[in-house]
Amino acid sequence: MSNLPKAVTVIALGVIGALSAGYYALSGQPASDGKIVLATGGMPHYQELGIAYQSALAQYGVDVQLRPAVEGFKTLLGLVADPPQFDAAFIKGGLVGSMQGRLARSRAQEWQQKELNKLRSVGRLFYEPIWVFVRSDFAGQSLRDLKGRPVLTGTMESGSRRIATQLLRANGIEVSRDSPLLVGEDLAPDAGQLLAKKADAAFLIQPADSELVQKLLHVPGIRLLNFALEADAYANRFPALTKVVLNRGAVEFEPLSPPDDITLLATSTALVVRADLEPSLVNLLTYAVLNNPRSGFDSAGDPVLFHRPGTFPHISDPEYRVPESTRLIYKTGELPVALRSIAPAVKEAGFPFSVTAFIADHGAQTVLLLIPSLVILLPLLKMLPIVYSWTVRRRLFYWYRQLKALEKKLDNPRDGELAAYQAEIDRIDTGVRRIRYPLHFSDQFYHLRVHINLVRQRLFQKPHALPMAAE
Repeated sequence: MSNLPKAVTVIALGVIGALSAGYYALSGQPASDGKIVLATGGMPHYQELGIAYQSALAQYGVDVQLRPAVEGFKTLLGLVADPPQFDAAFIKGGLVGSMQGRLARSRAQEWQQKELNKLRSVGRLFYEPIWVFVRSDFAGQSLRDLKGRPVLTGTMESGSRRIATQLLRANGIEVSRDSPLLVGEDLAPDAGQLLAKKADAAFLIQPADSELVQKLLHVPGIRLLNFALEADAYANRFPALTKVVLNRGAVEFEPLSPPDDITLLATSTALVVRADLEPSLVNLLTYAVLNNPRSGFDSAGDPVLFHRPGTFPHISDPEYRVPESTRLIYKTGELPVALRSIAPAVKEAGFPFSVTAFIADHGAQTVLLLIPSLVILLPLLKMLPIVYSWTVRRRLFYWYRQLKALEKKLDNPRDGELAAYQAEIDRIDTGVRRIRYPLHFSDQFYHLRVHINLVRQRLFQKPHALPMAAE
């Protein structure tokens, strides 16, 4: 019976579903709805990864809902809110780091100490260099040379602004939220604010292949600030930062750009989740991150600057704690057995994700609960083939009764009813032909059709016998 394994699976999942519903009802814990609300901010790079995770998790019955409108510090606030606005979010590296240490404001330190424990990381995804653009005629060689000068740091709520202000403070440049020297704007693609001398420098934290960065790298009259002399010191003081080198000619060979090696600082984007997110959802999201790394080529097919195969994703996270189950998935490259094997079956059978979550989170307890259930279930499963066979044979017996009733009428035929007898045998034959039956029941169906033909032959002989009966 080809449908028996599937039927057994559905029955077993139904039993587990009933057990899980009872467990959640008695324990008072909410059943997982299999939904992850993911904040992707306004960056297309985040959006692309969000869509990839959405597609990868659909086969496990997980619904990933993307929220593109919120970014920066508001994203962190949405993650730790009660009730939360998001379950997961893409966060710039260094954003949390900017709220700790002696350079951070007291309110930021209090927030970080109170709320950070609510968050976990499931991986660092790709570099986002800190691009500090200045005019070509700017003689300064470090951030210290920007003291007293207007600087574009990004919008007020952006992660870029908080990171930029921390670096400025580290260089003795005291800044405040209302400082006129901090221009709350993003640098235009033509570097208009710099060229018009509205600002002397502009911070930008975006991937190297972003459209805005690529345009700015080709704008004449501006250059990048070189951190070569102090890059190692920045990386030591701010663990979320690392140094990357934009090599001579990496942008263009003709005209040569940049004309010399330029050392930049870089952050790395983290995918952050709430610490209380259902463990099976965290594991599945981790698996999606591990198996959907960002491409090393841009939309034109050119290699992305600073990309090194195998570098990302990784879980060496200096800002957030990493769940042990996430570390195990990165180490083995596999999902836990329960999730890998059960989640697709649960989805295919049409059961809610809470069944998958229950099995994944309470595997041992589920086995213990199933043992007494299987004592009852196994004898019932053994009866399934018998019951199925009886169901098929019951349809045969129905037509055998019809055929036997017709045969009795032929024992004492009535004159003028030959046409009715012929219609009846045709009806029986048609009904039997329409029955769908498994291949191994074919012999019984063909026996029935042989018997139908025997009665039909007897019926064809009756026209000669009927006049004799009348005499």
